[in-house]
Amino acid sequence: MMSDRTHGWRAMALALAVAGAMAVPVGARVQTAQGPVRAGISGMLAVVGGKVDPATLNVRINDMPVRIASDGRIDGAVAPATQYRLSVSGDDIFAATYHFGHAELADTQGRLALPPIEVVARAPGRVEMFFGGDTMIGRRYVEPIWDEPVRVRDASRAADMAALLAPMQPYFVQSDLASLNLETVLATEVPGDAPDKSVVFHTHSDAAGVLAAAGIDYVSLGNNHVYDYLETGLKRTTDALDAAGIAWSGAGPDEATALKGARITLGGSRYSMLGYVGWKGQVEPNQVAETGKGGAAFGSDANIRVSVRAERAAGYLPVVQYHGSSEYSDRPTEISERRMKLAIDEGAALVVSHHPHVAHGFELHRGRLIAYSLGNYLFDQYFPETHGSVALKVWMDGDRLFRAEILPIQILDYRPVPAIGGFRQAMLRRVASLSAERGTQMRLVAGHGVIAPDQPRGGDAARSGATVGNGRGACAETMTAGIAAHTVPLSSGDGSCVATVGSLRGRDLLVRGDFEGAQFGDVRDRHWEAGGATFGFGGPAHRGTGALVLNRVDPATAMTLAPRSFFRSTGARRMSLAGWIRADAPVTVAAAVQMHPARTNRFKALVSAPTEAVGTATLDAGGWQPFRFDIVLDEAKRALPLRPVLTISGTDRVVAIDDLAFIAWDATGARPDDYSHSAADFQSGAEP
Repeated sequence: MMSDRTHGWRAMALALAVAGAMAVPVGARVQTAQGPVRAGISGMLAVVGGKVDPATLNVRINDMPVRIASDGRIDGAVAPATQYRLSVSGDDIFAATYHFGHAELADTQGRLALPPIEVVARAPGRVEMFFGGDTMIGRRYVEPIWDEPVRVRDASRAADMAALLAPMQPYFVQSDLASLNLETVLATEVPGDAPDKSVVFHTHSDAAGVLAAAGIDYVSLGNNHVYDYLETGLKRTTDALDAAGIAWSGAGPDEATALKGARITLGGSRYSMLGYVGWKGQVEPNQVAETGKGGAAFGSDANIRVSVRAERAAGYLPVVQYHGSSEYSDRPTEISERRMKLAIDEGAALVVSHHPHVAHGFELHRGRLIAYSLGNYLFDQYFPETHGSVALKVWMDGDRLFRAEILPIQILDYRPVPAIGGFRQAMLRRVASLSAERGTQMRLVAGHGVIAPDQPRGGDAARSGATVGNGRGACAETMTAGIAAHTVPLSSGDGSCVATVGSLRGRDLLVRGDFEGAQFGDVRDRHWEAGGATFGFGGPAHRGTGALVLNRVDPATAMTLAPRSFFRSTGARRMSLAGWIRADAPVTVAAAVQMHPARTNRFKALVSAPTEAVGTATLDAGGWQPFRFDIVLDEAKRALPLRPVLTISGTDRVVAIDDLAFIAWDATGARPDDYSHSAADFQSGAEP
């Protein structure tokens, strides 16, 4: 276990070297024969939590410096790109990073307008902590499914693992403490037999050194996979972490060790990192540590009460990570919520949870933050619902929360990247809605969510243009074939929106159908599969800069496009598939749905399950043409996983698709209303 340790600042040269060596380009630049095209960019920056002259700060966009004045005004010119990374650094602030898609910044005059930016001032004793969710680098990273490339190769293992971390590294490399939930055994080879579990995880122990080099300081082992290979696997995991200099807690060779905290001194305050798993497990031996037996720390009421109190009594501020609740759920289970609140009641300064593989909401309980689930961070699940996630930054003044910032993430090609476009919108709406249910308001700052105990903080919210509402903020609307799509402004409102009164309300299951975030440097969205065609991403787009482009390869075969996997059932009976197509010749578009029959193998069903026709439409050549198909599922089929399938015939040329949405109407779910239309517009004959 860790003894007291002081976390010193990394040397700036080392931080810059690491960040530079592992940087990922964020967008293709525009070049002409006369030289690079430049676009004007402007915005405002405010410093919160202290008095700092903005003119002393270093502001860069895609690594190019831009001017900033003492009043916070940003002004400059940059090479147009599909995405922009804005970074702010200075001696008197915590370094900040934001990402934006071109469509999120471009105005009608061709200039780029940044949403108001906020950075946090340094103050005596103030520290920054970063938390990511479930993390492993085994299984499909090494042995992929379908025709996906190998992401971690034996010959270049460390470099490949580092590349998986690189897109999000600027967000945590300079944090005082960066933490992940390490949900895997670390060993150079599979360390013997595993219990009779349906899923076990093994990651090469080189991952420990890679995590440390990237800037990860601590990992929680209080989860249901740290004991996948029993005592041998647990020992090799902790040995690898110790060798890499990464602090850990939440597991051990016996219960007493597992319940100890990793004690770390930050900013003059002494913190104790505690980790727990919420259940013992059904197999034998079970997954929790007991007297004379290793495993994860069991997060029972009694264990949480005793261990949190003990750390408080010893003069440490407990920071708790809890691994529990139900997978793919929208809210924590009753027992998990009770235990997380118990940890706060007993003296924890902060509680962060994971395991559901999707994000839950946030709550201020007695002025202290509970993150009910961050979702995945670096994980290889192909379920599309797990591809939207969040990371968390918190600034602590001792045991007092100064500010929390929620960073929307897209799991793109099994690696975390900053979310933009539809993914950002979906994650902001989801966590804002779920947090508002608990009376915790989240305002928006430059596409991130912000929560503070005394929000709004004086003039901070006014400077940012953000408002704090009642969970029912207005949204901009765009119409697609009679459907209103709601868009949250990046620095206005509280992240939620309301459909028109009297309309059907729905949420988009695809999320990624605007194709704005389909690429990030060399990372590409592999969620799609095409038949009779190859596909790629690019412009011109219906909106923004991204579209999916099909290029027919077999004149005798129609082109098809479908998500690569089924969506989990929403319970909705009414659905719509809508979007826009551009083709140089008239095309016929046919829509169908394919369902995963009960008690059949998911992979086999993707290949062999029949499709059910929904309808056809003939679209004219030239320009973007809208289409929409309304679907009514039989009552017996509304509980089945399913996916939409498009078939396009009538041309042997390139076809572009954009703003594609697969909407579940009046679905039972946590996300607020992404889409609406009047009941009279629904052409399926279903009762409104």
